[in-house]
Amino acid sequence: MTSIQHTGLGYEYIRDRAGGDDVTVYVHQLVALLRDDVDPSQVFAPDHEVHHVDHIPWHNTPQNLELRESREHRVGHLSGEVSA
Repeated sequence: MTSIQHTGLGYEYIRDRAGGDDVTVYVHQLVALLRDDVDPSQVFAPDHEVHHVDHIPWHNTPQNLELRESREHRVGHLSGEVSA
């Protein structure tokens, strides 16, 4: 069974529980793949994260998403440079 759900913070994700597997993919990760400047292998890599430029977690357009290194992304959020 496949379903689209939302986290408590508003991030949309697709969850599939077919065949005994439980796979979750965030919509913003899939949309980021549409950007020409994004390396698809990095979108799902643990050392990279897809960031919402306008800080709205359900605004999943290619223009509103950018790929950042995980550490840089987290430090930006903690320092206030990048809000929620």
